[in-house]
Amino acid sequence: MINSEELIGEILSGCVSAFLCPRGEFYPNKNYGSQIMKNKASADSEKLLAYARQAVSDMDGIFVKSAYLDNSNVVFTVAVNDEERQVSIKL
Repeated sequence: MINSEELIGEILSGCVSAFLCPRGEFYPNKNYGSQIMKNKASADSEKLLAYARQAVSDMDGIFVKSAYLDNSNVVFTVAVNDEERQVSIKL
């Protein structure tokens, strides 16, 4: 049986996949993914947050609360059913 921490870990892994996948390039679902990697050169924290929120908009119980740049990484605070965790991706 999967415990809640393992489940949240899998959900966060799915969020990271959605953040990294270029929106429109996933054949089964053209609305999957984000604009993060396509616009990484000109992105600021607000744009990255908007792109991340768009990427998870179809996922129930998931909300991206914040995003900030840390050198060449973006750190996202993600709420999964009101439990906050952080994930990061490298630009």
